[in-house]
This record gives sequence, structure tokens and C-alpha cells, in this order.
Amino acid sequence: MNYQGLTDLELLEQIGNRDRDALATLYERYGRRVFGLAVRILSDSVSSEEVTQDVFMSVWRRGATYTSKKGKFTTWLFSIAHNRTIDELRKRRRDRSRTNDDIDDHLNLESGDVSPADATVAQSEYAKIRAAMENLPDEQKNVVELSYFKGLTQTEIATKTGQPLGTVKTRMRLALKKLRKALSAEIGTQV
Repeated sequence: MNYQGLTDLELLEQIGNRDRDALATLYERYGRRVFGLAVRILSDSVSSEEVTQDVFMSVWRRGATYTSKKGKFTTWLFSIAHNRTIDELRKRRRDRSRTNDDIDDHLNLESGDVSPADATVAQSEYAKIRAAMENLPDEQKNVVELSYFKGLTQTEIATKTGQPLGTVKTRMRLALKKLRKALSAEIGTQV
């Protein structure tokens, strides 16, 4: 079977039948991008590799339950990746209460553990995201930074900023809508 010619949904159907080659094909398509997302947030290639493996194990276990009613496959996949990465970040924060005021420190790709190709892809995507974020109003940008780069929940953001939870949720929703629109134009239809 030519797996490269199959759509993501067809591959998920094959994964539902426990076809490991279908999972390997999805990993080839999206593994580097999932890893790039994790390494941008965690700044640690070893933990990012573990997160990437966990994400694709989730696809293996839950792939058969995915339907297009849940949205695009890539949105579903990167939601799993983001949530798993944030879980790892929170675990680290609990284990060693470390704080970092400079969100750009999360993009620490200078170590020799990350391949030049992965570093280039991650830096390029990071630059596009940062550029799109610069166009957000400060209130929306702050909420996104606290959530996606610091790993705070919306409740934690509301407490930290002194804003009502509803305001935080609205700002997050509006910011993500604007980012999705800006990045869809920049990166393509995969956002």
C-alpha cells in the first residue's frame, strides 16, 4: 500500500485497524513540527522528544475516535501536542519552581541536541508566530504569552492579572482567532 498517497483521515482509518505503517507515515509528516512546538516551549530536546512520542502514542490509541466533526486533523494533533507540552511544563514548574520572565528564552535551540534542520524549522515558525503576535493588542498578546509560553491556565492568568476570567477567555478567543487568520495566510491551510 502506498501510504504517502493517503490523506490524513485515511491514515487514521488505517491506524484504527492497528496499522503501524500508517502511524509511521503520520509521524513522517508531522513529527518534526510536533517536536518543534514542544522544543519552543520546553527548550529541552530530550523532553521534547518524549512529548512527541507521547503525542503519537495518543494518536495510536485515540486515532480511531477522531472524526472530522472535531475539526481539521492538524488542529486536533497540535492541540494534543500543545496540551501534552504544557502538562510537561507544569510538571517541571511543580518539580522545581523555576520562573523565567523572558519568553524568548523558551527558544533555546543552541544546544547540539537539536539538528540544524529542526532548529531552522522551529526558528522560522517561531519568528512567524512572534511577528503575528506583534499585531495583537497588548491585552490579547499578554494573555497568549502567559498561556502558551508560560503554561498558565486561564484561571491562573485571571488571578495573576487581576482580570475577570470571562475577560481572559474573551481575549484569548479573539487573539487565537486573529493569529489563526494571520498564520493561515503566512503558513498555509495547516493552522
